[in-house]
Amino acid sequence: MKKILPLLISAFISTQAQVLDAIAIDVEGEPITTLEIQAVQQKLQMSKQAAVETLIKDRLEKAAIKKAGIVIAPEEIQAKVNSIASSKGLTTTTMKKLLNDKGLTWESYIEQLSTEMKKERFFQEVILSTIDRPSDDELENYYNQYRESFSNAQRQMSLIAYKSDSVARLKQAIDNPLQPTQGVSKENILASSNEMSPALLNLIDETTLNSFTKPVNTAQGFVAYYVKSKGSNQNNFTAVKNAVAARWVQEQRVQAGKDFLNKLKSNAKIRVIRL
Repeated sequence: MKKILPLLISAFISTQAQVLDAIAIDVEGEPITTLEIQAVQQKLQMSKQAAVETLIKDRLEKAAIKKAGIVIAPEEIQAKVNSIASSKGLTTTTMKKLLNDKGLTWESYIEQLSTEMKKERFFQEVILSTIDRPSDDELENYYNQYRESFSNAQRQMSLIAYKSDSVARLKQAIDNPLQPTQGVSKENILASSNEMSPALLNLIDETTLNSFTKPVNTAQGFVAYYVKSKGSNQNNFTAVKNAVAARWVQEQRVQAGKDFLNKLKSNAKIRVIRL
């Protein structure tokens, strides 16, 4: 009995371990384990059902990508790595060390990156091809439906910046804009409203067209802006058409992705074994 008991305990522990990491769902022949579901729950702080849906989506996407024959060449992956490293001011060696410090191997990082690049290419080549370019009438109808949300859309402003170290000379130039003033430089600029500070944007909006703002003291000296155009101050469709088109396309991208996933899911063989 003394010899049999340890064997029974060992067998029980082995059985329990198998149950803990058993296959929970089969998606088109691709398994999802109970441990995977638990890991996604903990990592993404979501419910069990949400974790299951996330993993099913992942398996369906991978199956669709494989069926479409999407392949990312090694040199493309390396170019992406170089771009990511450069954008963060890092070298590849430094990136490897940082990932290792976080417990992520370089091989697993490259695998994840490759998967994301495949998904993006699949989205571009397969899903986005189903979205038709909107007509101006469709965009204008969309704008009229959500007019309020475009009240602060980006505008391109045409300005002339008058700069000087002396506020007196700057005022002299403002009083005689057609005459060159010593110590005052002029620069034609196109400025995006969303790149301006709220204070500067408010100053320009309060200034009438074809006139100067008051001089502003900056770290580089004094500057005043001659306002040639505000990109329209009426928030009409023409003024914000690009912003309307961008938001319309983004919504269509999201909806197209959802529709495609729902189609995959409705046609897929998904077998729930245990949850």
